[in-house]
Amino acid sequence: MDTEKLQKVVEKASEEMGGGILSVGYENFTTGEKFFFNKDHIFPAASIVKVPILLEYFHQVEQGDLKPDEIKKLEKSDKVGGAGVLFELHDGLKFTLQDLVVLMIVVSDNTASNMMLDRLGMDEINAYMRTLGLSDTVIGRKFMIDPKTKFSKNFTSVQDMVKLYEKLYRGEILNGENTKEAVEILSRQQYREKIPLLLPKKTKVAHKTGEITGVRHDCAMVLHDEKPYTLCILTEELPDVIKADRIIAELSLAFFNETL
Repeated sequence: MDTEKLQKVVEKASEEMGGGILSVGYENFTTGEKFFFNKDHIFPAASIVKVPILLEYFHQVEQGDLKPDEIKKLEKSDKVGGAGVLFELHDGLKFTLQDLVVLMIVVSDNTASNMMLDRLGMDEINAYMRTLGLSDTVIGRKFMIDPKTKFSKNFTSVQDMVKLYEKLYRGEILNGENTKEAVEILSRQQYREKIPLLLPKKTKVAHKTGEITGVRHDCAMVLHDEKPYTLCILTEELPDVIKADRIIAELSLAFFNETL
């Protein structure tokens, strides 16, 4: 891997954004090669923190603290706006916990995410992330509730997300069956306009995007048969979010080509 070449590509991408802050983290799972740009910056996490929620769900399943077929009823008080579909549906619908985590990842449903936060416990998720060595990732509030508060927000960094995906890939977080299931759920996310966009169509990408005002994120495992890797691209304070999406896609292709 030509790190000097990638450094120039990332620096150019940062300039092309026309402002804002860019961080990039990469690790090749086969060779162990790593690349970081602006790795210490801590970002508003947006929906990226739905990945820790997903992993805590499977962790609690493995611990015997809950069952995937446990039923939760959708109440009016659960519904919030933003991404997802549950706020459009009628009160009283019943979902399994497995249904909710799939909706949380595949369509980034904020209502499903908040229902899972209530069931799993915010403190429990944060404590579990600490045990995995994630020092920058914190869930401080539910989704779409008091989003402008100054003191209780959700944060993460490229260092943390690269570490999390590396541990997930190597089976150091969950057992084999649940590792496979978590990766499969992440690979079915329907928002494909960032890291997967310009890659060859058959490339399997297990990832989670995140979007709030001025923020565009994507963190992924690109599961190429010979050289799988993780790539995390975080941004904030963007003057043009549509342009940023395209730049993230172009950076993704550059790392893909450099990996092969």
